[in-house]
Amino acid sequence: MTSPLNLKLNFKIIRKWLILLWLLVPVALVSYHFGPGQRELAWREAAELKAEAEKHEQNQHWEQAIAAYGKAVSAVPVTSDNATAATVARDQLRLAQLKAAFQLGKLDDTLTDTRQFVEHVEATHGPQSQLAFDARDFLGRVHYQAMIALRLESAEKQVWMKQWELSRQNFRFLAEHSLADRNGLDRKNLEVVIKSANLPTPPPPPAGGGSGGGAATTVTFTPPTQAPPTSGTNVAPPDSRPRAPTLNNSEITPPEFEKGS
Repeated sequence: MTSPLNLKLNFKIIRKWLILLWLLVPVALVSYHFGPGQRELAWREAAELKAEAEKHEQNQHWEQAIAAYGKAVSAVPVTSDNATAATVARDQLRLAQLKAAFQLGKLDDTLTDTRQFVEHVEATHGPQSQLAFDARDFLGRVHYQAMIALRLESAEKQVWMKQWELSRQNFRFLAEHSLADRNGLDRKNLEVVIKSANLPTPPPPPAGGGSGGGAATTVTFTPPTQAPPTSGTNVAPPDSRPRAPTLNNSEITPPEFEKGS
């Protein structure tokens, strides 16, 4: 039978442990706040900024969308081991930012930035990663749009064919390497690019310009839609994206790229 003295000693020991545990609670909370808690807050902020960027895209406020995507990229938490999930999320947001910038019609800047991005993605995630496929798909479409713009400006064939060839190369790579869930789509898009080279040359722009009253030609071209988006933070751009002068004549405009599901 336990003596009263032993019970008293046991009670004191238990009380000391309870006090110690109670004092450790704030330490644990502080550790969580500055560790996993901060990362969770950062992911939440990135998601909110991504949603804000998507809303700007829906309203065709491209500059605001670009800024919001940039903030979302910066908000994704940085870990000591550069975790794959965070790296993929940042690059998916960066690709969405490039697509939004494309709406401003700055083809030269978009081509330069997208080529550098494709090199980065292939070096970081591998040339046959889903993100690399999405990046190459977009680069092929930008080259395709550049080809159309040059033809509208009545550029010499050897000039616009350079853009056509670069577009063809990107879609050929996709057709030869992409996975089964998108390969059929990539092959159809490659066929569209190849056939576009034999379409009639677009008419030259109207005479005049400047203060002489020569009105610019108002034409529309429905751009190729992108391949099915990947899961996660990747953002699908609008299906109809107005930008630089293009074509609407069914005999001139290349058929629209196949739409993904």
